[in-house]
Amino acid sequence: MVAGTVATTAVAAVLPLANAAYAANVDPDMMAFLLLSEALTGVSRQTLAPELSEKSDILNSDTGTDPINIKNVYFDWIKAHEPTASFGKLLQLAKDNRQSLADIIPSVNESADDMKFLARSIVLLWYLGSWYKPDDLKNKVARPQVVSPKAYTQGLVWQIAGAHPMGYSNLQFGYWSRDPHDPSSPALFDPKKF
Repeated sequence: MVAGTVATTAVAAVLPLANAAYAANVDPDMMAFLLLSEALTGVSRQTLAPELSEKSDILNSDTGTDPINIKNVYFDWIKAHEPTASFGKLLQLAKDNRQSLADIIPSVNESADDMKFLARSIVLLWYLGSWYKPDDLKNKVARPQVVSPKAYTQGLVWQIAGAHPMGYSNLQFGYWSRDPHDPSSPALFDPKKF
């Protein structure tokens, strides 16, 4: 009887926490950040957040589970290092234009300098994994700060170039002994040869 009571109490205590954890996954600001990032970088949100589930209303989507979770690193970095007002305005632009991402870029171009340069910093963050302060960009000064080792290895520049950063590779040991695959060459498997 005691064991049954303990088990029932444990289940009753855990169930609300499990539901709360699921509800915490839906963050409209994070989803707006992904929309904004998709518009600014020209890279699909499925590439920026591969675990993202497809839904018609992106702002209420569940972000799923991401073992690398670079989007959260970037999102948290911006929130910690930039004025909330400018970042909030950019997120609101994404929320207002979620059905037509093509309208985000003209809206950013017509906005105040603080928003324009923050948008440029976000683009550089996604591509290079380094933070360029918007004020530095405005003054044409480059003093990048690598956000984290993870950010260095996950920059979009490496995916686009089909390369990997110096000192890091997720390929198997000895990969350098094989010729690289040219994505523009014909398929490796040619059924006519067989």
